[in-house]
Amino acid sequence: MASVLLVDDEEETLAALSAVCAADGFTVRTATNGEAALAMFIESPVDVVVADWRMPVMSGSELCHRLRTVPGIPDVAFILVSGEPSPPAFVSFDGFLRKPVAPAVLLTTMRRLMADHVGHRQS
Repeated sequence: MASVLLVDDEEETLAALSAVCAADGFTVRTATNGEAALAMFIESPVDVVVADWRMPVMSGSELCHRLRTVPGIPDVAFILVSGEPSPPAFVSFDGFLRKPVAPAVLLTTMRRLMADHVGHRQS
């Protein structure tokens, strides 16, 4: 079963995304900031991370940077989500979605990126 780590400081958004992903068959874990998400990921990696760009404690962009640069952390599909009109140029994410995120778009993006990452791991 595919797994996702959802990271957002807005409880309502986290609950809505969790319900959508769980209903589609994902094993769902959640965190309210990037620092907590990083600790969760290191303890038990997931297939895809979906994180809000702007959060207190550690932003989604910083979480993405750490997941990409800390030695020994497995590769993961990373989707950055934000209400901002365009993504940050300095972050190496795999997908960018604007809030509010349509459930079908989120699920399609997650599945496409997970398939891409499996292909990259085997190369």
